[in-house]
Amino acid sequence: MELRRMKENAGTLLLLAISLVFVTGALTFLELGTPRRMGPGAFPLIVGLILLCLCVITLLKDLRLPASYTPADWRSVGAVAAAVALFALLTPAFGVLPAAGGCAFAASFAVGDLSPVRRLALVAGAILGVWLIFFVGLKLPLEAFKGF
Repeated sequence: MELRRMKENAGTLLLLAISLVFVTGALTFLELGTPRRMGPGAFPLIVGLILLCLCVITLLKDLRLPASYTPADWRSVGAVAAAVALFALLTPAFGVLPAAGGCAFAASFAVGDLSPVRRLALVAGAILGVWLIFFVGLKLPLEAFKGF
């Protein structure tokens, strides 16, 4: 692959390398378990294989129709990074639901200009979704609000 094409597909190649690390690590160091009782290596293996397939499909498509380079939207990158950091920092201090709200609020700045009402609706929807999925549906023993 020529240098210009490698630059255009650098993100896909990086994800391909990461997926290979996950698949190799799961197969080498972790127990996979059985389909009824999955081991700690099953999830990284499945996610790594899905990511690997998506990367190969993307690379094959880009070989036929070359991808055009688009510069990174640093505002979105910063918003998503801040969302992940907020979730990691807020969860131990305040619980899962406030952290999900803070995460959704920070990530909403990646979307662009949202009105305060829409931003608030997005945060409320994220909190409701987290509560319905993890607390009601999966019944995980997570701490919804810490200290309350």
